[in-house]
Amino acid sequence: MSTKSLTAIGFPKITLWRTIVALIFAAGLYSMYARFALGFKLATNLTDPQPWGLWVGLGTLCGVGLSAGGFAIAAAVYLLGLERYRPILRTSVLISFLGYCTVCVGMLYELGIPWRIWHPIVMWNRHSVLFEVSWCVMLYTTVLALEFSPSLVEKLPFVRVRELYLRWHHSILIALVLAGTLLSSMHQSFLGGLYLITKGRLDPLWYTPYLTTMFYLSAIPAGLAVTIMAIYLCVRSLNARVDMNILSDVSRVIAPLLAIYGVFRAVDLINRDALSYLWMWREATLLFWLEIALLVVIPLVLLNLKKVRENPMYLYWTCAIIVMGFMTNRLNVSITALQASSAAYYVPKWTEFAASLATITAAAVAFRYAVIYLDILPKNPPRERWMIPSAPAQA
Repeated sequence: MSTKSLTAIGFPKITLWRTIVALIFAAGLYSMYARFALGFKLATNLTDPQPWGLWVGLGTLCGVGLSAGGFAIAAAVYLLGLERYRPILRTSVLISFLGYCTVCVGMLYELGIPWRIWHPIVMWNRHSVLFEVSWCVMLYTTVLALEFSPSLVEKLPFVRVRELYLRWHHSILIALVLAGTLLSSMHQSFLGGLYLITKGRLDPLWYTPYLTTMFYLSAIPAGLAVTIMAIYLCVRSLNARVDMNILSDVSRVIAPLLAIYGVFRAVDLINRDALSYLWMWREATLLFWLEIALLVVIPLVLLNLKKVRENPMYLYWTCAIIVMGFMTNRLNVSITALQASSAAYYVPKWTEFAASLATITAAAVAFRYAVIYLDILPKNPPRERWMIPSAPAQA
């Protein structure tokens, strides 16, 4: 049967992008089978000297950090009264919600026994940072689901139910935003606290008593950068309508946040007498400089150029550099800095990449359909087709 025949009877049209997505999901399903059925050693290249790898660095650390735009924009609109950012509020909350969903999936891969993920609810260990992290993930994911829920409830055909829910939601909204701001701030910082127990094993370029502060300061600009990228793609590809000056205003917030992070990082290195490690010829040092270039130096130069801030495409690529720098930082902390002091050299197995890529792709697909079918962003009006009047009939 031809492609046209399949499309005619209701099957979606086969395109290059849909084929790529299908292949990613197929590889992800096999990776899931390998992880949960074949075992840890066959699904990963992790070892005792390197117990945390790609799933923690990319799935948890990056997933949580890149979701920081939701609480930042929500706090700006509801707590600070900055109505200027309300048009992008739902987008930022949606990104955060999907980001935390990917974190939950990544934690299932990391735990390997998903049916025990409920244990922290009843088995409390107040001395464990992971206990706090698990509770923050559960609570903040719930808060994000509630913050995002009006977008779904508005589509319900039951008018009375819809009105009652939206009225109840409005009455608790400020409390939700306050709780979300507190939980996300705690979670962003305490993820860095996980690595405070690795003193003596974490490379001095990354180990610091202020890891919690470093994680928090870097997450907010990265989360805002992801929001800018997503909105730009929506305007370009999904018929969304947004005042691009809002994105320019957000970029003016990102620049000083990156500057604060860069200064704090430099002062910390000086205070710890770690400057000598900056000039050692080794892989870890090169990756450190790559991180600083992508996360601090290049974005600060570009964001101080007016033509970059006012050009949506230039701003999109600048934000992409920020995101790459942020991901480099989190992977450096979780992988590079640990293996620098151990005898092991960790290279993720292809199934680790496949599982992570499938999870991220699923979130991207969900975001696309949410923007198309829900009231996430204003839509451009359909183009009117002007009918050319036919010539009068000749006698």
